[in-house]
Amino acid sequence: MEYLNGFESFYEVLWVFVIYSFIGWCTEVAYATLDTGKFINRGFLNGPVCPIYGCGVIIVVSILTPIMHIPLLLFLGSMLFTTLLELVVGFGLEKIFHHQWWDYSMYPFNFKGYICLKFSILWGLACTFVMYVVHPFIAKMIRIFPQKIGMVILVIALIGFATDCVIAITTIFKFSKKLLYLEKVQAQLDKLSVNIGENIYENVSDVLEVPGYVKADLTERKEEYQKKRQELLLKREELMKESKVLQHRILKAFPHMKSRTHKDALEKLRELKEAMENK
Repeated sequence: MEYLNGFESFYEVLWVFVIYSFIGWCTEVAYATLDTGKFINRGFLNGPVCPIYGCGVIIVVSILTPIMHIPLLLFLGSMLFTTLLELVVGFGLEKIFHHQWWDYSMYPFNFKGYICLKFSILWGLACTFVMYVVHPFIAKMIRIFPQKIGMVILVIALIGFATDCVIAITTIFKFSKKLLYLEKVQAQLDKLSVNIGENIYENVSDVLEVPGYVKADLTERKEEYQKKRQELLLKREELMKESKVLQHRILKAFPHMKSRTHKDALEKLRELKEAMENK
């Protein structure tokens, strides 16, 4: 008796999730390597898993198994369900963390950067290939593998996955706090530039006949400005050093990530990161 269409048990569903999350991560890494020429740990989590792939295959197998004998419908259905999944996950992650993690706005026929026709077609083709070629073999291996041993491995894998989720979520919130702090420091720097300005002394001295005591006061204000500015620059540099590993992992994994609440700070962080790497 099947638990869901294409699955014999919940045990099998969990194994499919784990296996295809890993395969999806491998696919993302391979794509990024071909695109950039270097290894990038892609994905929301730190470990070698991309859960959206595992969820996608579970949805496709459970819903589309009855129409496997009609390739065109299988392809179109795969396109539809994987695209909807990507849209929901992308929108949900942005609502929770206030960042858009991927951006397809540079591709034609996209919807707010969450989805686009190019990748929808790729997902459809990939799922059709999985359903006809890959999944029958994987399902067979899951069913013939000793279940007691498989359960132990599965429990360990899921515990690791849950731990990784906690670490990743904590990391993202810390990253957001770093962006907020960087934004505040940058705002203080901008305020100093506007309100006090490095040219106060030079401009006023050149244009007006100012008594000596006023000049001395302006000189003192300029020195105070420079001291404060240096303190803020040091704070910004310390921020970069503290968050180097954190922001390096996130910004490399999601090079097109956008922040809805700290857009300027994220761009500044990218600029400072590039400057530090080029030193």
